[in-house]
Amino acid sequence: MKIFDKIAQWIVKVLVFTLLRPKIYYQDKAKQNRDIKEPSILVCNHIHDLDGPSVMSIMRKSKVHNLAALDRYDDKMLSWLMKMGGCIPIDRLNLSTDWIYRSIDTLKKDKESIAIFPEGRHGKDGKILPFHSGITTIATLSQVPIILVYINGPYRYLFGKRLKLMIGTPFYLEKPTQGITSDYIDSQTKLLREKLIELQAEFYKLDTKKTN
Repeated sequence: MKIFDKIAQWIVKVLVFTLLRPKIYYQDKAKQNRDIKEPSILVCNHIHDLDGPSVMSIMRKSKVHNLAALDRYDDKMLSWLMKMGGCIPIDRLNLSTDWIYRSIDTLKKDKESIAIFPEGRHGKDGKILPFHSGITTIATLSQVPIILVYINGPYRYLFGKRLKLMIGTPFYLEKPTQGITSDYIDSQTKLLREKLIELQAEFYKLDTKKTN
């Protein structure tokens, strides 16, 4: 990685972390804390345009490339943050799959992590929407650990309530026994969503204990 890229991501991390003051919970801190031990896929729910920079900011020593829709680059501020953070754009309008292979190269060749928001749009009222299947394709072909990250919000700056996130324990998808079939992709994509919903429930229980 070029020295400029390292400096750029460090600036974004410090800026976002300072503004949002995230409070971080762990499913098992001994197994996964804020330092990613090996190239991994961070699978996150999606509630705000700043989810990507927020997830990147909590991984203090690790290079994380967020996957972001190409149309998000129309916003000048978001575009700056994404370019500085080394985002991988997803061209949803032209149904391009280049982002899948670029993500795999980032994981396997560059030995760096990616963060993906497979709902594809913002969930509301705490509901986690159905996942798109690209995440399963990347995870199956790359065979790297998956780390779930639940983002609760709210997004308020400096003096508001702190942003809250929960980091899950790394795991792998089951290897397909009959090839990467549509049934396999569908079942594993649904499994990932179910696991994130379970992490969300764990977050609520832990956060309730902490605030009582």
